[in-house]
Amino acid sequence: MVRGTRVLAGACALVGILGALSATPAAAQRGSFTPWAGAYIPTRNSFSAVGTDIKRDNSLIMGARFTFWGKSPVGFELTGGFAPAKVHISGTNTTINGDRNTQVFLGGAKVMLGLSPAESRVGVFLSGGASLIRRGHDVAKESESATDWGGVAGLGVRIPFGASVGLRLEGEDYFYGGNFSTGRQFQNDLVLSAGLAIGW
Repeated sequence: MVRGTRVLAGACALVGILGALSATPAAAQRGSFTPWAGAYIPTRNSFSAVGTDIKRDNSLIMGARFTFWGKSPVGFELTGGFAPAKVHISGTNTTINGDRNTQVFLGGAKVMLGLSPAESRVGVFLSGGASLIRRGHDVAKESESATDWGGVAGLGVRIPFGASVGLRLEGEDYFYGGNFSTGRQFQNDLVLSAGLAIGW
């Protein structure tokens, strides 16, 4: 009984500390740095050519964001991430069979639009802009790299832990014309991420 009372008291104390942090007035932040990790999900992940089958797998992705806000609800962000981006290649018309990494780098320059009221502590935002998608090892020619330009659109939320630190969750769609040895086709690569936003 005594042990249960101590556990309950400890839990109440933790709730009180978290409540005090969330009640702390947020300082006016003009920028933030967010290291993040998540899932890289190609939505068009199977390709077939004569004698060759290619399958793109989901992958872990890690990266960082630099976000800058003005006095209005409009901001600007630079983001980048790296994923091993494994592909499986098989068929009779290829000398490479099996799994290998294409080493994908995703980069974006986005305009940010805050949707939350000014008095709200939880921030909800839309983003959109230009993107770069680079494969360090091309699918068809492993010794060569490939770079595509496209766009990126996202929706995210920032949940504060304190005046300058918060949890940032975001979903982004990188869209571009990619050639995976079957001709150029419109692609959608999704990035679902979570990171620790550190403001200043």
